[in-house]
Amino acid sequence: MMMGPMKKEIILLKTNLNKNLSNFENKEISVSTFYLPFFICTIIFLTHLFNLDTRELFGIRPQKIDSIISIFLVPFAHSDFNHLINNVIPLFFLISVLIHFYESFSYKLLFLMYFFTGFGMWFFCPLNHNIIGASGVLYCLSSFLFFSGIFKKNRQLMAISLIIVFLYGGMFWGIFDMPHNSLNNISWESHRIGFSIGILFSYIFKSKGPKKIEFNWDDEEFNDDDIYDNDNITGGDKNSDEIEYKYSIKK
Repeated sequence: MMMGPMKKEIILLKTNLNKNLSNFENKEISVSTFYLPFFICTIIFLTHLFNLDTRELFGIRPQKIDSIISIFLVPFAHSDFNHLINNVIPLFFLISVLIHFYESFSYKLLFLMYFFTGFGMWFFCPLNHNIIGASGVLYCLSSFLFFSGIFKKNRQLMAISLIIVFLYGGMFWGIFDMPHNSLNNISWESHRIGFSIGILFSYIFKSKGPKKIEFNWDDEEFNDDDIYDNDNITGGDKNSDEIEYKYSIKK
């Protein structure tokens, strides 16, 4: 059966709208995306460079009232340069990804991750520990972005999730009480706390940030079977201007 002119017009319209949808999803990366992660990582680097990140001042001593301020200071303290680099590089990448996808809401989200990860470390970690480093926040960001991609079924976030698994898949073992972690004085408890908070936030805030957009071709006026019969229009004197197309954004 050959298509009538109106049906061809409808198919062309659908094709153009789907192309526009693809362009909408693939938004460009703005330079401003990197301002905050650059600022944070620079402060972390300078703090270590000038030996300001002492364990006594910045370290979290769980459930010690005089150490509660360290909830806000702990990500800026690192034991050595290797510890610093291992945290700063992925931190820069993950904060940039968060800002790119969550835009203005990312700042609130980052603060919540920052605060609750620090508070969780202060409240739940063993009492005899003195914890430093940004790895708790790093694990929180990693798990948040990974599970957000899964919960949202967003193509770009899912791609980022796969990249995270590829680049930082070894981090998964950091949330367990393994001999390697104990021998190297790695606080696996803080990693697990950050990881758990990231999963929780990815579910709580699954309606925020990027959404899966789909067109529902819902023609309330008529359908193609009613209109076209062997190239003849039988459904009345309709024209393409009267056809209403709707799309929905899946949250």
